[in-house]
Amino acid sequence: MRTRRFFAVFTACVLCAAAALPFGSAQPVEAASLSSLQSQQQKIEKELDAINDELASLKKDVAAQQQYQDTLSQQIALNTQKVAVLDEQLLQLNADMEENKEKLAAAGENISAKETEIEETTDQYKLRMRAMYMAGETSALEMLFSSESFSDLLTNIEMMQAISEHDTALLEQLRVQKSDLENQKSQAERIEADIEQQQADAAAQQEQIRQTNAELEAAYAESENAVQNLQAEQEMFEKNAAAKQAEADQIEAEISAEIKRLQEENEKKQQAQNGGQATQFNSTFARPTDSGYYISSPYGPRWGSFHSGIDITAGGCYGQNIYASAAGTVITAGWHWSYGNYVVIDHGGGYSTLYAHASSLNVSVGQTVSQGQVIAKIGSTGQSTGPHLHFEVRINGQRQNPSNYVSY
Repeated sequence: MRTRRFFAVFTACVLCAAAALPFGSAQPVEAASLSSLQSQQQKIEKELDAINDELASLKKDVAAQQQYQDTLSQQIALNTQKVAVLDEQLLQLNADMEENKEKLAAAGENISAKETEIEETTDQYKLRMRAMYMAGETSALEMLFSSESFSDLLTNIEMMQAISEHDTALLEQLRVQKSDLENQKSQAERIEADIEQQQADAAAQQEQIRQTNAELEAAYAESENAVQNLQAEQEMFEKNAAAKQAEADQIEAEISAEIKRLQEENEKKQQAQNGGQATQFNSTFARPTDSGYYISSPYGPRWGSFHSGIDITAGGCYGQNIYASAAGTVITAGWHWSYGNYVVIDHGGGYSTLYAHASSLNVSVGQTVSQGQVIAKIGSTGQSTGPHLHFEVRINGQRQNPSNYVSY
């Protein structure tokens, strides 16, 4: 869309430039009227505005892309940090897994040993019980009858009970130890399963982040390519803007030259009337407005361009009088796309004044005016943001700072 728009603007500029005055090979327009020059100037200014608007849009797009790239870079950096953290987690999980496997292996060995011990003890217990069973009551009676005293009898009975109780207790202890080891083994197996799940999750996160980073890097590369295209397009517009600005400057110079030519024609007429004597400017400039006005915008650089006069205004000034700053002859009175309704007065000796943005004009070309005569009414015509008088002073066609001639 932007490329099509660029070529549309570019083609229009090229065609207008070809129809007007191409920069670099342009020749002065002979006998071109002031209105014709101003019409050309308006065309060029419109084309220049379109180019500058496009340039502003392009610069915003480049800035937005660069901000987007900064965001992508930050996200890539954060994801890289996440991968590094996950790497450390996996290392720790691997270490935990190795330690748990050792515990699981030890628990398994201990269980096997306890099982062997239980089997051996059980076998011994079974042999004793079998022997006692086979011997029956005879063995017990023999043990009782062999007792030499009642005390000895009690001792023998207690010994028989103790042997039986010891075997039973030993078996129970072994079973408890085995159960405890099995619980340890089950716990170790659960821990191992949990570690395996954590490892799988960490690996999946790493893979997802790496995939995301790959997408972010692809987006960054695409954005870089877009920036390069935008910058190339911007460069083309800037070149075209420079050429168009040069063309606008050339037309402006020709307008100034045309005003100067009109001054010279008027000078010849004045000389013819004065017996060949050159006119002199022996007066001073007076304020072109009543008292109470002030300068809202001075002469000099303004908004990236150059303000060629001073803007004079006051509250409720719309429709108020504009006065001739000095006596002279009206050499221009009409409409300009930027000045709106405007008047140019030749004061002789190369001096002239310009009054712009008027709501209406009270004089016409060729009319002689006196200092302080009402020549127009304050307005806001042309390129104006509010009621005011744009006032210029020129010497031999060259703009001067009006504040050097009138004070507010």
